[in-house]
This record gives sequence, C-alpha cells and structure tokens, in this order.
Amino acid sequence: MQKFLLLFIIALFFTNCKKNEFSITNITESSPKYPTLIYEFPLLNGSEEIANKINREIANELLDINLNDKYKSIFENIWATENKPMSRLSFLNYKINTLNQNLYSVTFYSEGCGAYCEEFNISYNYNLQNGNELTLDTILTSKGKDDLIKILSVKKRKKIEDYILQLENEEATIEDKKIINESIRLYKDCLTRLPFKTLDYIDFKIKKDSIILESGRCSNHAMRALDDLGNYSYALHISDIETYLNEYGLNTLTNQN
Repeated sequence: MQKFLLLFIIALFFTNCKKNEFSITNITESSPKYPTLIYEFPLLNGSEEIANKINREIANELLDINLNDKYKSIFENIWATENKPMSRLSFLNYKINTLNQNLYSVTFYSEGCGAYCEEFNISYNYNLQNGNELTLDTILTSKGKDDLIKILSVKKRKKIEDYILQLENEEATIEDKKIINESIRLYKDCLTRLPFKTLDYIDFKIKKDSIILESGRCSNHAMRALDDLGNYSYALHISDIETYLNEYGLNTLTNQN
C-alpha cells in the first residue's frame, strides 16, 4: 500500500512538471491471498486532463474501479481476498505498444476465471491530443471496414486451409489419426464461419508504422486441445491501409512524431 502511494505521488509529480510529455509509472502489487500472483497497471502521466481521463477509462473497464473514489489498492476488485476467494483476474501484466506525444497503445495480458479459466489479451489505443479512444470504427471509412473484413477473412481462411492440408498429409498412427481428423473437422467448421461479419471482435494495437489485428481461435474451451493454431494475428503496414482510413484515422496514425 505504501509502495503504491509513493508511486502515485511520483506520477502526480511528473504530471505537474511535464504536462506536455507523456510517460508511464508502473504500478505493481502482489495478490494479498496469493503473493506469487503479480498485478501491474501502467499509470499514464502527462497532460493532467488527458492522462486522468485515459487512466480512469481503462481502470473502470479493466479493473472495475473508479479512480476518483477511495480505495486501498487499485487492484482490490479483481484479485482474490479472504472474503472473495475467486479472483476476477488471476494476474495482470501489460506491454506498451506505442507512447509518443500523439498516440498511446497498450495491451494487457491476463486470465479471467468463471466456470473455467481462460487467458486473454485486450488492447487500448488513444489519441493523446484529445484523450479519445481509437477504435476501428473511429479510424476507418465504411468502405475501409468492408475491405479490411475481406482482407482478414482471406488471410484467416488461407492459414486454416494450409493447416488442414498439412494435417491431411501427416503420417500418423491410427490413434493419432483419430485426433487429427477431429482437428480437421474443427477447422472445417471454422471455415463455415468465414468471412467475418464485423470487426467488433477484432483486437487491434498500434505500433510505430503498423497496426496488429488479432481474431480469436477456432475452438471453444472444451476443444482447445485440438486447436494448435490458436489466435490469429495480422500485421498490416499503415501505408498499406491508408486508403481504408478516414481523415481522422489518417491524420492520427501517420502523425507519430
């Protein structure tokens, strides 16, 4: 607790001293019930109004906490305690994809537990000139969204079809062949769900000169052992998608100095 308060004071100091420069203060704490489980959160410093807005939005959605309220720990609503033995998130860490004077992109990695536990990652992207979150809806034209859906659908279909062909040509014992055939059925079923209908479930993060998009795996939790491909990641250079961007998206993504 004292460590967190110290880090928070340091963050406020940098916020006041360098209002036009953005930086990250890493908040790290271990679970009070399971000390080996580590939780991390990047506290954005810089222009006070913009940094506070972004920190509040991410914390509210990811940590289920209002940073304007009093709290003992920023993680108190997501980790396990004596009174709440089941954690909302089993751990939390992150990676900063981009941080400059115009853009902030961060990806969080965690595991959520309900009927079963499932690891996941989620990205947040912000325009640091106004503090607004960047989504695919806000940066793409209507035609651009349709074109991107087609591109991602083609890429995913090719990866799955290539892997099916690899499985079909694989030499295996009779028992292993049964498992391979189950995997093939899984992937063929996945192909029937293409093309994508929407970009709503596509995670994306902004790098210096590209965007990385990710779609979920073909399998549900019960069938996961049959799914070696897992999630699907697609890297697209910004120069290759400029024609898909609206004016706001073009100005935002190409102005990263």
